[in-house]
Amino acid sequence: MVITSHFIDCEWKLHKRILSFGMIPDHKGETIGKIIESCLLEWGIEKVFTITVDNASANKVAIDYVKRKMKIWNESKLVLGGNFLHVRCCAHIINLIVSEGLKDMNDSIVRIRNAVQYVRSSPSRLQKFRNCIEHERIESQSIVVLDVPTRWNSTYLMLSTALKFQKAFDRLLEDDGRYGLYFSELESGKKRVGPPKDDDWGNAKVFVQFLHVFYDITMKFSASLYVTFNMFFHELCSIATELSTLANSGDFLLCEMAVAMKSKFDKYWGKIEDVNKLLIIALVLDPRYKLDYVKFCFGDLFDKNKVNEMTYDIKELLIKLYEFYNGVDNISSSDQVSRSIPLENEGDMGKVNENVDFRLDRLKKIKKMK
Repeated sequence: MVITSHFIDCEWKLHKRILSFGMIPDHKGETIGKIIESCLLEWGIEKVFTITVDNASANKVAIDYVKRKMKIWNESKLVLGGNFLHVRCCAHIINLIVSEGLKDMNDSIVRIRNAVQYVRSSPSRLQKFRNCIEHERIESQSIVVLDVPTRWNSTYLMLSTALKFQKAFDRLLEDDGRYGLYFSELESGKKRVGPPKDDDWGNAKVFVQFLHVFYDITMKFSASLYVTFNMFFHELCSIATELSTLANSGDFLLCEMAVAMKSKFDKYWGKIEDVNKLLIIALVLDPRYKLDYVKFCFGDLFDKNKVNEMTYDIKELLIKLYEFYNGVDNISSSDQVSRSIPLENEGDMGKVNENVDFRLDRLKKIKKMK
């Protein structure tokens, strides 16, 4: 188990440090909690804003254990009593959502995987494939990669790369007799699926376009050189919009995948009340967006009454957070903080992604009409 610390120094530079890395005797929640406790004690760390873990049930037990111990150490240093200490790993949730959609693997993906597997199975086969690439005059510095079937992001990379070499695979069927025979062999008692046909490549293009959104979001959440806390609510709205659009599309395959993924999305993020609200507070504190933008995004997800309720809750939490830090740091003037964290102004917006830009444009138009 690895324990990593993320913090900002007095010069506002983001740091990432591995505090502990080692084997654990078991995966029980209390065991994990005790290891985290020992690590914090060893490093003399008393101030912990949040702890991010994946969605294993044992991790909730572990965080509850750490919270109890930190209250004993010094409850005044536990932000808001530790009520928001537990953060579920967003990248892990996205992995669960997409994996649900790809659970019943489409035959087109299997055919392409088998074709890639043939090419990558020996140096001589790979060289024949390179010859086909040259003959088809395909210019690319990359080469096909085989995926790990249980890792959807590797399947995305396999498909997106293989699509560049569709003509080379077609050429390989003509130039390499063993390639065609490969698909007549038995695998686990059944004839191997393949080679990929035009319909399979068409389906692959759809899959790549579909998975690209989730791949980009996962890469953003997995970054370590910049803060990602303020990105969460952007991407939650983007995923909700994308799944809703695909579920109502005319493509049966995409619709089926989107519906399956939406059920998993609703399990973890369907009830906004269950989402750690500090993830939304982070967006309010981003001077490019602030509370107006968050309230506007609520409008895309909820009815008017729910929007007002959620906006009120976020403002109340922001006030409580200010009062906590005011008490800890003994800040004398609330004016100084209110100037640095304005709530209602829109602020300048840099380019983040198309979905964010689209929502901001809509917000600006609404403001002009008032």
